[in-house]
Amino acid sequence: MSLFRRFYISLCIFLMLVSVAMAHGWMAPKKESMKENPVKKDSLSINLGKTLFSQTCTGCHGEDAKGLNPEATGLDTRPPDLTQSIKTHTDGDLFWKISTGRKDMPSFKDEFEEKETWSIIHFIRTLGQTIQPVAAITEYALTIEMQKITINGKTAQGMTINGSIPGPELKFKEEDIARIKVHNKMTTDTSLHWHGLLVPPGMDGVPYISFPPIKPGATFTYEFPIRQSGTYWYHSHTHHQEQKGLYGAIVIEPKTSIRHTDLDAVVLLSDWTTEDPNSILKTLKRGSEWYPLQKGSSQSIIGAVKKGALGSYFKRELLRMPPMDIADVAYDYFLANGKPETFLSAAAHDMVRLRIINGSATTYFYLEFAGGPLKIISADGQTVQPVNQKRFLAGVAETYDVLLSPPGPGSYEFRATAHDGSGFSSVWIGSGKRFAAPDIPTPNLYQAMEQGDLKTAFALTPNSSIGMTDRMIEHGQFDTPGMTGMKDMGGMSKMEEMKETNTMGGMDEMKGMAGMDTMQQEPASPETAMADMPEDGGISPERPWPPYAVLRSPGPTSFSKDKPVRKIRITLDGDMERYVWLLNNKVLSESDAIHIKKGEIVRFIMINRTMMHHPMHLHGHFFRVINEQQDHSPLKHTVDVAPMSTTIIEFNANEFGDWFFHCHLLYHMASGMARMVHYQGFEPPAEVTAIQGTLFKDPWYFWGQADALSSMTEGFLKVSNTRNIVTAQWQAGWQDVDDTQWEGILTLDRYVNRFFTVFSGITAQGEDDHMDNPRGLFGFHYLFPLNIESRTWIDTNRDLRFLLDKEFQLTPRLSLNMEAEYDTKENWETAFSLGYLIHKQISLIIKWHSQFKWGAGICIRF
Repeated sequence: MSLFRRFYISLCIFLMLVSVAMAHGWMAPKKESMKENPVKKDSLSINLGKTLFSQTCTGCHGEDAKGLNPEATGLDTRPPDLTQSIKTHTDGDLFWKISTGRKDMPSFKDEFEEKETWSIIHFIRTLGQTIQPVAAITEYALTIEMQKITINGKTAQGMTINGSIPGPELKFKEEDIARIKVHNKMTTDTSLHWHGLLVPPGMDGVPYISFPPIKPGATFTYEFPIRQSGTYWYHSHTHHQEQKGLYGAIVIEPKTSIRHTDLDAVVLLSDWTTEDPNSILKTLKRGSEWYPLQKGSSQSIIGAVKKGALGSYFKRELLRMPPMDIADVAYDYFLANGKPETFLSAAAHDMVRLRIINGSATTYFYLEFAGGPLKIISADGQTVQPVNQKRFLAGVAETYDVLLSPPGPGSYEFRATAHDGSGFSSVWIGSGKRFAAPDIPTPNLYQAMEQGDLKTAFALTPNSSIGMTDRMIEHGQFDTPGMTGMKDMGGMSKMEEMKETNTMGGMDEMKGMAGMDTMQQEPASPETAMADMPEDGGISPERPWPPYAVLRSPGPTSFSKDKPVRKIRITLDGDMERYVWLLNNKVLSESDAIHIKKGEIVRFIMINRTMMHHPMHLHGHFFRVINEQQDHSPLKHTVDVAPMSTTIIEFNANEFGDWFFHCHLLYHMASGMARMVHYQGFEPPAEVTAIQGTLFKDPWYFWGQADALSSMTEGFLKVSNTRNIVTAQWQAGWQDVDDTQWEGILTLDRYVNRFFTVFSGITAQGEDDHMDNPRGLFGFHYLFPLNIESRTWIDTNRDLRFLLDKEFQLTPRLSLNMEAEYDTKENWETAFSLGYLIHKQISLIIKWHSQFKWGAGICIRF
């Protein structure tokens, strides 16, 4: 028997004896003393009530929650599952109302004045009401450590939670108190974030925003009330640890009974690589084509000829677009619950509930079941009206609960296919003969960029080239959900053609895209709008986008019309070549926080000016995803913002604190696509304020390349952060010249945008051990149509130099590079080379140089 239960029984017996004594007049209370201190004898109840209120309300909403106005707490705006948390607040409020003398509830003083004695029944009932709000504490102990992980014979260093990847499944019940002790046995900092859970700011688990990171050898205890139910997950928010295995599932049962199923199972999807994540980011930063080659998604001239898309290939080049790809990284495996293939026991016609969590670092997944459609009943933990989907795309960090049923005897495959078609993971449901899910067509990347004309091809800036300038965005031309930037890219005729041929569902609601105000109309987000293009240029129903258009909340989610609305436009920008990802043309390190006020409605208008999907996640809140369901728009915590499109979300600013807002593609977030959302008037704890500047540090990356040929050598060393690039270049040749001729250049570049960079530096040249006087220089880089790179500078001797450089990707491994340089001192110098990629770090090359003639050798990247 627990100590609490013993105390409870003893207290009841004691109070029964006291009641009997009072009933016989042995302990009659005096009215005068009760008037002087009407709550004195009830201080235990009052204090307990205050404590409960502090735990359940103040911890979530701050001091302003004491009024418990539903509009202030935001409880009226949450989906059905979340509104159940009203009872938690009401229980805590019961005793707070007594302590403050509120007249809408009886006080113990009134009871004493009506009766001079307490009946046994009344007192026990009062005591029961006092104790009832105490929430159950569900406690977990999690240990994080480094371990070797072997999957299908490949071993790599991973990060485990309690010895496994993924970590243990955490189960709670709504209105529980979660207490999670996290012990860090690694030699580096760590953290855990409770993705999608409504928690106090200090428990959110984001280093330098919410709390200091968990140091090596330290233990941190997370404790917070469970205010919701549904399917969620947790993961590290430190460096790239999520990629190495620090993630797990969370399942929260509602207070009331849930839908009965024969099997209720979590399917936690992820991507796995044996490569170190730091090495991955460095490879992406230096612009390597190694990952597309590994995945089979490289684009080349010969590949375009084979696809009959040579014109599209050079049209993309003319528009100065980089080679199209859907995903950045090549993975060894895609996992479901830590394995490429897993099994669930179920009989024919059993009702199965899968709680699907996309816990990957960068991979979107197509979801499909071999036994029939998937019935979506929940998205991001929130109930939606059931809807059947044959196949749909799940963004990174999203969760979906689906119902399915094996149609007969056998084992039926639930398959999660990577968005780029590079692999899949399988969950086999049932036993016996296997029935596989169908293969999904791989995307035709050559047809991904069809729009554009000469005006956009010769535009001076990247945003002008896609018809989406900052000025146009400021004027609200892309404030409508759906496709954007098409009119100025010459794509409206293509849109009309697709409407006429009925190849795009939902396009009839997309009228009047430019300049529409979301206050007046909430148009559709087509279920397959602008999905991956097949060869005929239409919309492929086989490769749909996320099912937002058909997600409908069971209850209304719209806000009161008289509440103030703050409209914030956010552009999603990027440079795939340098691997820099931005919000409003700035990375996290060079930006200010997004400032909002408590009590207002905040509307984020997110305009994607890139050709990639971005899953945007707002910590600490649920938001409405504006779609054709209007007042019943679904609530989510993560939303996909599709390429060249606008997505609008709204939320009630009711969670006072500092919160992270970011793209959930791990390497995009690490490269700058993030912000802090700050409530005006909120002050984080002193220990967080002291380290918050660390969040805004701009990391530096180093890489280099060296060509060693029989006739010459050349190469560079480079160190770079977002805007600054320090480069040391060299060239030395000895063939067909009397003495070895060499030149060294040291420059500091300032990155402006994808087309334009300015630089200054110093150059020196000479023969053998003789050096001419060094010269200062100033110039700029500019990207011309057809992706021709140029460099222009003038030095302190007033000599002008102009360089043009163009690479042709002949095959995925074979490239041709041509360059021509004019120098007013030495006239023209030309060169061309063939390079054959044999490894991420090694290529074989043959080069002809106008001064040093033919040479062959090796290119080494590091």
